[in-house]
Amino acid sequence: MSHLHFTSTEDYRRRVIQLGEQPDRVFNVGAIGIENIKTLPLLSREDLEDSLGFEIGNRCILVTYHPVTLEDSTAEEQSKNLLDAIDNIENCRVIFTMPNSDTNGRIIKQAIERYVSSHSHQCVAFKSLGLKRYLSALQFVKAVVGNSSSGIIEVPSFHIPTLNIGDRQKGRIMSESVVNCGTTTNEIEKGIKLVLNDDFQIAAKRCSNPYEGENTTAKILEVIKNYPLEGIIQKHFYDIR
Repeated sequence: MSHLHFTSTEDYRRRVIQLGEQPDRVFNVGAIGIENIKTLPLLSREDLEDSLGFEIGNRCILVTYHPVTLEDSTAEEQSKNLLDAIDNIENCRVIFTMPNSDTNGRIIKQAIERYVSSHSHQCVAFKSLGLKRYLSALQFVKAVVGNSSSGIIEVPSFHIPTLNIGDRQKGRIMSESVVNCGTTTNEIEKGIKLVLNDDFQIAAKRCSNPYEGENTTAKILEVIKNYPLEGIIQKHFYDIR
């Protein structure tokens, strides 16, 4: 139904054109969320730790895991595999942010709460960190683990690794700093060990983020303000030749 389209990568721009949209009305502008990283004043480590009531230390991961109903395993299995894998990682501190509040999400949330309760010396959990604390935490953690879209879109701009678990983000364009793994305990454990490996940590610092653009919001506004809208009510299919 839309005549003007704004995509976050050039590959996505090509996909929209492939759907039959006119190329001169499809604009690759980057992901809007990345602008927050560039413009929002972030907390220092000390201020963040005071706010969280938690010492991040030198080997900490941030974990966000949402239930995936189309995968073979149940929410109970998904959460058990994840937490068992984390339990096998030595000297690792963990910040959990909770999944959504549907039935399967509550199952994972309860599993995390039980785990944190018995591992309070190294773990903490929050319903939500909020934008500023979340982005601030990405400055100081070693990696992000889970299946949130943020691990694909925003996290690479901090030049730290993402371990993306399962199929929830399958098909998205990904930075080379993103590692994909299956949902078994063994696969997740191997993935965490890989993203915490010193060599991969160094490699992630050199990776670029395919979603990063310049002046994304300003570009969108400029097009909306200045694009000639006369005569575009009737759409015509663009046939790629």
